[in-house]
Amino acid sequence: MPFTDDTSVKGIGVADATPARDERYHVLWLKDRHHHRSKWGLGAHQWEHISTADLVHWDIHPMAVPITRPEEGSICTGSWMRVGDTHYLYYTVRMADGSPAPIRRSVSRDGFHFTKDEDFGFTLSGRYHRPSARDPKLVRAEDGWHMFVTTSDLTLGRGALAHLRSTDGEHWEELDSIYVSPDDNQPECPDYFAFGGRYYLVFSHHGRAHYRYSDKPFSDWQTPADPIIPCGSVPKAAIWRGRLIFTGFSSMGGYAGTMTFLEAHAGESGELTFAPVPEMAR
Repeated sequence: MPFTDDTSVKGIGVADATPARDERYHVLWLKDRHHHRSKWGLGAHQWEHISTADLVHWDIHPMAVPITRPEEGSICTGSWMRVGDTHYLYYTVRMADGSPAPIRRSVSRDGFHFTKDEDFGFTLSGRYHRPSARDPKLVRAEDGWHMFVTTSDLTLGRGALAHLRSTDGEHWEELDSIYVSPDDNQPECPDYFAFGGRYYLVFSHHGRAHYRYSDKPFSDWQTPADPIIPCGSVPKAAIWRGRLIFTGFSSMGGYAGTMTFLEAHAGESGELTFAPVPEMAR
C-alpha cells in the first residue's frame, strides 16, 4: 500500500522504520520520482515521513530531510535515534561531483519537524570507498554509540559494513567492519535490533535482504538456514508494542515501488519466520 503526497511520485524506498515514544509506528521513506534516474542517476531522494497508531490509519507528516543544496545528489537511507527529548536522523549525502559522501544528521525536538545540523559531518577513512558510503545505522550500547555504514573495504576488494564507535555521538573512531561480503557487492541499508533475547543484523545483498543473529551484540553472527527476509527490497524493522514489523518495497518498473509490510516472529533457535501483518491483511 503506497503512501505519497504527490501524484507524480513513482514509488518508494524505505529510509527507516522506527517507533517513537508516542507508540506510533513511523516510516521514513525515500521519495523517488524517476526510478533513481533523477540528478544524473543519483536519485535525488528526500526523506518523507508517515506514521500510524494502529497499522490501518496513517498520517502524513512534513518532509523530514529535503535536498537543500545543488551539490546534494541524494539523501541516502539512515536511521533515527532519540536521546532524551531530542530526535536525530542520521544519513549520508551522495554528492553530485562524486566526492566522498559525508555522514550528516538532522535534529528535532518533537520528532516531526527536523532541521539540518550544519555543524555536524564527517567522512570515512581512506580504507573505505568513500563516495559510495551510505545508509548509516546507529545503535546505543553500554560502551557508547555504534554506527554501521554501507561501503567497500578497499584493502580487501569486497563490500563491507564499516563499524564506528563514539562515546558522545560527536566524535567517531573506526573499528573492524562488522560484516564483510563474500564478493565486491556492497551490503546495503543495514539494520540492527535486539529481539527475543538475541541480536539481529540486517542488510541487503544482490537486491535481497538477509539477516544474521547472535547471542552477542556485535560478534559471532550465525547464518540461519533461510537468511532471506521476504519483504521486498531493502526492508528495515521496528519493534512496535512488542512486535517486530518490517517495511520494504516491491519494485514497480525499476528502483522503488509499493510499500510492503511483514511481521516477524523469533523461534527458540533465534531464526525468524514471517507472516502478513494481521491489521493490514484485513
